[in-house]
Amino acid sequence: MSERSPLYDDPALARAYARVSAANVYNAAYERPAMHEVLGDVHGLDVLDAGCAAGEHSAWLVAAGACVVALDASAAMVGLASERLGAAARVLEADLAQPLALPDAAFDVVLCSLTLHYLEDWHPPLREFRRVLRLGGRLVVSVHHPFVTLGMVGDYHAVQRVDDAFSNYAEEPIPVRYYHRSLERIVADLRAGGFAISALHEPRLQADADVRDAELAARLRTQPWFLIVEAEAAAR
Repeated sequence: MSERSPLYDDPALARAYARVSAANVYNAAYERPAMHEVLGDVHGLDVLDAGCAAGEHSAWLVAAGACVVALDASAAMVGLASERLGAAARVLEADLAQPLALPDAAFDVVLCSLTLHYLEDWHPPLREFRRVLRLGGRLVVSVHHPFVTLGMVGDYHAVQRVDDAFSNYAEEPIPVRYYHRSLERIVADLRAGGFAISALHEPRLQADADVRDAELAARLRTQPWFLIVEAEAAAR
């Protein structure tokens, strides 16, 4: 994953990201609970957490009884996830834009949380997700909702780069780069990667969101921010 933000690669900023995302509205009261609800019972399943960051989802998966392999392109994030998970999960440094050093048909579930929107080309990672999933295995992906990035691009229908900056992690906003994708393109790319779409989910806030940030919670109650796609590994 080239041109990553220092938010994920700089050790100090990565720790700040891990601290903030552990408790903020976007992650703790919105995306993570929704992803866990979609995942359902994972006890005894082999799960790949692709783009694990500091290991929040992986920790939940382990506690729920899954056998977890977690990977991230950032060495700083891999270090944080390894510290957190210890021997409870296998944590690897791996770039989703490249082939994964994992065997075929090794997983029942691939979880990819808020990661694919950093990639312009989804075909390499989706091919790898399909390869490492067993037939009928599940892919659960969360990405920026096209509604959010619509106002940042000139053409809704085109895959377009967005240069943005994230606050709350340092004294000054940290530059980040990701890609806008239309809903039609999201679905088409997943189908081209060998997946059958099971459901699209637009998360709803948890009850404690107002305690965390009342202003942000009010906004997220009236507009989508993330999109969760649930898909099944189709026959080749």
